[in-house]
Amino acid sequence: MTTTEPFTYLERRDDTFLDDLRSLLAQPSISATGDGIDDCVTLVRESCLEYGFDVVDIVETPGQPAVVAHASPDDEPHADGLSVLLYGHYDVQPATASEWASPPFEPTVRDGPDGRTRLYARGAGDNKGQWFAHLCAIRALRETTGVPIDVTLIIEGEEESGSKHLEWLVRERRDELDADVAFVADGPIDASGRPHVLLGSRGLLYVDIEATGANRDLHSGNFGGPVPNPATAIVELIASLRDEDGQIALESFYDDVRPLTDRDRDVLESIPLDEDGVKADLGLSTLATDPGEEYLERLLTRPNLNVAGLDAGYDGDGMKTVLPSHARAKIDFRLVADQDPDDVFELLSRHVEARAPAGIDVTVERVAAMAPQRTAVESPVVEPVMQAVQEGWGEDPILKPSLGGSVPTYVFADNLEIPCLVVPYANADENNHAPDENIELSCFRAGARTTVSMLEELSKADLE
Repeated sequence: MTTTEPFTYLERRDDTFLDDLRSLLAQPSISATGDGIDDCVTLVRESCLEYGFDVVDIVETPGQPAVVAHASPDDEPHADGLSVLLYGHYDVQPATASEWASPPFEPTVRDGPDGRTRLYARGAGDNKGQWFAHLCAIRALRETTGVPIDVTLIIEGEEESGSKHLEWLVRERRDELDADVAFVADGPIDASGRPHVLLGSRGLLYVDIEATGANRDLHSGNFGGPVPNPATAIVELIASLRDEDGQIALESFYDDVRPLTDRDRDVLESIPLDEDGVKADLGLSTLATDPGEEYLERLLTRPNLNVAGLDAGYDGDGMKTVLPSHARAKIDFRLVADQDPDDVFELLSRHVEARAPAGIDVTVERVAAMAPQRTAVESPVVEPVMQAVQEGWGEDPILKPSLGGSVPTYVFADNLEIPCLVVPYANADENNHAPDENIELSCFRAGARTTVSMLEELSKADLE
C-alpha cells in the first residue's frame, strides 16, 4: 500500500504542477516540421532537473534529439537494486488554429462536454501531459518518502513521425537504459472511463502499392479494352490479399502468430464490452469477426489488413471517361506478437510480384513499420502495476492483452529484453491528433498518483 505523504504533496502542489505543465504545452514541438523542437527539448531537460532527476542529458540522434534522465534512490544513490524505465515523447502533431475552440499552443482550462474540467492544448494528452505526471511523482517522492528505486526516463522527439531513431538510441545507450521493466504512459483509458493495463501493442506495417500503365491518361472509349488499366490491377491485387473466408491470403502469414493461452482467454473474457453499443455508435448493423472469434480477440490479438486509401483516375462530379495511367493504394497491416514486419513485407512483395498483370508495372514501397510486443500475463511485473493503478485511480483497472494500435514498446522488450507495460493516463476522448486535444485534470492527477504507487510497489516486488 502506498504511503499517503506523496499523495498529499501532489494535492498541495497541484496549482504549481498545472502552471508548469501549461508552460510545457505552450512550447510548440512539431517533429514533422521541426517547429519549436530545440526550445522544447531544452525546456524538457530543465523541467526534469527542477523536478528531482539527478542527471539529465540531451542526446543527439540522427533525427530529433531525445532527453534521458536518471533519478536514484535518496538513501542509496546509484543502487544496484530494482530499476524502471519510463518512456514518453515531447513531439506533437501539427495543429490548425482555426479548427480549435482555443489556440492549440495557448493552454486553456475549461469544462468539457461532460462537465469535467480539462486542459486543452496540443500535446495535453499525447503525450506531454502523461509523461509530465512522472515528473510530478518524482518531485512528490523527493519531497516526502524518497524515490524508492532507480528510475530512468527517456523522452524522445520523433514518436509522431514513427519513432525512426528510438531503436538506434536504445541500442547506443543500452547499458545506461537497462532496467527490470519498461513502463509507457500513452494513449487513452478504456471507453468505460476505467483505467486499463495493457500487456503490449500490435505492430504496424504501412505500405504504398503503385500500379503504372500507359505513359498518360487515356480516353476509355478509344483505348479501353486492349490497354491494361492500373486501377483495375490495384483493385484485383487488393482482392487477392484475402481468401474467401476473409483471412489474409499471404503465404505463411499466420505461421508466427503467438497462440493464445488459457490465461490470455481468461483476460479477454474479463474485459467489459458492449458490442451493441459499439455498433450503435458507429452506425453499423454488424461487425466483422471470424467464426468462433469474438470482437476483442480480433481487435487485440489477431493481425489485420486495412485498405487506408485508394487513388486513381477521376473522382470529381459528373463523368469523365478516363483510363488512368496510374493508381495507388495505401495499406496498413496490424501485426501481433511474434510477427516480424520485415517478413510480412517480403511475403507481400512476393505475392504482388506473382500477380502483377501484364503491361502494368507494380511496385510495393515500405512507408513505416513497428514490431508488435506482448508481455506474458503471468509476468511478475503485472500484479504490482495492477495494484499501483488501483491505488492511483481508486478503482480496479481492466487488464488487456494488447493495445489495438501501435506504440514502440517492442524497442524496449526486444533490445533490453525486459517486460513492457502500457498504462494510459489520458481520458478516452482526449482527441489526440485532432482539434481540441485535451486531458481531464482528474486523469492527470490519477496518473501522477499511479506513478508514485508504481515505483513504490515495484520496489517491494520480487521479479525473479
